[in-house]
Amino acid sequence: MDNLIKAKNILKKNNYTFVLLANGKTVKVSHKRGIMAFMEIIRDNKKIIEDSIIADKVIGKAAAMLAAQNKVKAIYAEILSRKAKEVLDDYSIFCQYEYIVDFIQNRTKDDKCPMEKLTEHIIDPEIAYMQILQFYLKVLKIDLS
Repeated sequence: MDNLIKAKNILKKNNYTFVLLANGKTVKVSHKRGIMAFMEIIRDNKKIIEDSIIADKVIGKAAAMLAAQNKVKAIYAEILSRKAKEVLDDYSIFCQYEYIVDFIQNRTKDDKCPMEKLTEHIIDPEIAYMQILQFYLKVLKIDLS
């Protein structure tokens, strides 16, 4: 898991929110919040994600479902939700984390993150992806398809 350590170090050293390594090479880094960077890489270069390594500040169930859908190999998260851990375990995606929490909070910390709510009862990663796309399009007016 040398590449997982590498991704983690890149994340922390540069204070990124998202790092994706494929074949040991840095493919995407981002300071964007939420799952936007992950959605962009799915849109722009989906083929590269399979067997990749991701390091992220926060991994909730939505991000875990995207990882499962795209056959990510391993994930490092500073904060991981319990539902995300369940998904990663179900899909045999290796994960390391600093802290595990019951759920990811929204930005104002007074409720669950919208993506955590959106995917809370979804068990199929394909359906989760479609719901996330619809959310971005309808609510945020961002087309990520």
